[in-house]
Amino acid sequence: MTLQWFLVALAWASVVIFLVVAIRRVVKINAMPMGLRWEVYPVPHEAPEKRDYGGSYMEDTDWAKKHKARSFKEELVEFLLPEAIEIGTEILTMKKVRANNRYGIWIFSVFLHWGIYLFVGWTLLLIIASLTGSAVLTSISIVVGAIACVLGMIGAVGLIVRRATSPDLGPYTAPVDYFNLIFLGAIFLFGLLSLLIDPALVGHRAYFKGVVLFAPSAVPWAVSLTFLLFWAFVIYMPFSKLLHYVIKYFLYHQGLWDDGFTVKGSAADRRIVEQLGYSVKWQAPHMVSGKTWLEEAQTTATEGDKK
Repeated sequence: MTLQWFLVALAWASVVIFLVVAIRRVVKINAMPMGLRWEVYPVPHEAPEKRDYGGSYMEDTDWAKKHKARSFKEELVEFLLPEAIEIGTEILTMKKVRANNRYGIWIFSVFLHWGIYLFVGWTLLLIIASLTGSAVLTSISIVVGAIACVLGMIGAVGLIVRRATSPDLGPYTAPVDYFNLIFLGAIFLFGLLSLLIDPALVGHRAYFKGVVLFAPSAVPWAVSLTFLLFWAFVIYMPFSKLLHYVIKYFLYHQGLWDDGFTVKGSAADRRIVEQLGYSVKWQAPHMVSGKTWLEEAQTTATEGDKK
């Protein structure tokens, strides 16, 4: 019973650790200096007639004079909602990987990510089924769990093989990348074994009922090992680069698609002015240590040119 109590404590602790560390990282990222805007068109929040060909409101006559602050509703409907749809589509289909990555990893990436999504969904279904005793939810859980583990295993193994055998991908693959894929592959492997050993999910539901009600009971070893690995992964994720999905908001919203008009004296303008006063701490042929970023931006000749 000591192991079962440990798994109960680990489940609750992993969720708390994940939330605390993930929120802390998001706050830290948000406080970092503003990056350069890419303004890569088309942008999702542009008017449909301009979005079709990659146009911008800046094409309009006297566009700067027409600028006005958006209400919360306008910001939500016209700006954030289209971006959320675009980011969500990318997360679910990884269409940019399919369009731009020529190393044959798209299908394996999709399988791996959908394996993760469905495994999390499987966990939630098991929690609800364990509390309600619903036979329908249990049946759905069996199907979802099996699909999640099969897709996840194919994705993890496929990506390991592609990275290990491709001379182009090898230099970009660090040991931690293999570790992450093996870690995920192990979760899916033992998840599938747990389904084979406990096909009716009796042990699975008993485990989650024990977690929620703090009343652990003995369950099959494969169930214990599967969720021991899963909760360990939940703790590990926010400390690793696997939290990259959170960064998509900052990359897309504040980098790729931010084409907003900066009003003099606005919060964004004040932040830009502050950052232009930062002192450069490094040097290169085109940078002089000790100057501010504004002074560097105003310098047209490099030190090499002056000599």
